[in-house]
Amino acid sequence: MATAEGSGTEADAGTREQVPRRANWLELFFDLVMVAFVGQLALGVHGDPHPAQFLTFAVLFFPAWWAWVNVMLTLNLFGERVNGTIWLLVSVAMFAVGMMAAASIDGLGEREWAYALGNAILRLVLFFAWWSQGRRNGVPWYRPVLYCGVTAVLWAVSAIVPPPGRYVLWAIAIGIEVVLLAFLGRDTSWLRQALNIEHVTERVGLFVVIVFGESVLAVFAEWSASWSIASGITALLAFMVIAMLAWAFFTYSTDIAEQSWRRLHAAGNLGALRDTVMYLPFLLVSAIVLLAAGLGTAVADPTVPLPAGASVAVAGGIALFYATNGLIALRYGERLRDVLRWALIGVPLPLTLILIAPFVSAATCVAGAVAVVALMAARAEWHRQRSLASRAN
Repeated sequence: MATAEGSGTEADAGTREQVPRRANWLELFFDLVMVAFVGQLALGVHGDPHPAQFLTFAVLFFPAWWAWVNVMLTLNLFGERVNGTIWLLVSVAMFAVGMMAAASIDGLGEREWAYALGNAILRLVLFFAWWSQGRRNGVPWYRPVLYCGVTAVLWAVSAIVPPPGRYVLWAIAIGIEVVLLAFLGRDTSWLRQALNIEHVTERVGLFVVIVFGESVLAVFAEWSASWSIASGITALLAFMVIAMLAWAFFTYSTDIAEQSWRRLHAAGNLGALRDTVMYLPFLLVSAIVLLAAGLGTAVADPTVPLPAGASVAVAGGIALFYATNGLIALRYGERLRDVLRWALIGVPLPLTLILIAPFVSAATCVAGAVAVVALMAARAEWHRQRSLASRAN
């Protein structure tokens, strides 16, 4: 999903032709439920969040993201046709996500047991799919048992284990999945044959699009609650920040992602494919959510300085957005010097907003964010036009 300049690598000529496949209505329904959960988590970093609240956001969001991306890939491999069984499994998964959302309203607190049970239910859904369908494709029996079954038990047991033991069990459960993904086994030919890159691109892209939309909704909800001219002006500025980042994503990332994923897929580089589909987009989505939370705080009270936590959310969100795109570009195979040409500007420049935030109004700070993102967008477009001109010559 990189927005790296000049990253228009063509798909490898040896990429296997796949039957075009689109996301179905059930998958989109699941995405909406998941984004509603993300919106619930974002409430925890509104206002003036402290480091513990940022950490809580990451601790609660990553298992949910991890579950979403696993459900997405499972449906990619085994769910081309929506039958009664798939409808039932995805419905159960949606209920589990809803349970996690309801449990996360207080962050890490007395509802953690319900959050843990939601994760356990999601793993059981995945276990059923991989045990019944994966085994037919030659997946060793121990992989779904360890990846889904054992982790489901760990999440379920953690519901009755008090902290900090509960968090240890969560870490072990996620660790098992990460380790198993690091070692995919010798025979991955079935996975390469079954994986539909077009579908993956659409699913990840649509999820990010929905998160952008949720961010816009959060900004205007704050304007509605704090109705004033100053809030309206700040909401407009906040919308411009989100819209320009979304423009960069839509203009550069989606096409580059599909081309790069097809090339990695054809080359059998499943490690880079895994990193850029499963791990790094988590940081990208987190950046958008944190940015929206900080912008919402500015809209709510635009005439006073932005609280320290909110300024970190705004500046850190923009910096993390560009840093993540840089990491993704490197995993796609871009040269480090090409990535650094824009990353050395896009990552440190927004962090200067943290320094000026205590001395200016929140609205002014958001205006500074507009300037930073506009500069990066202009630079990217200039480079794109220059590349097109050089190719034409």
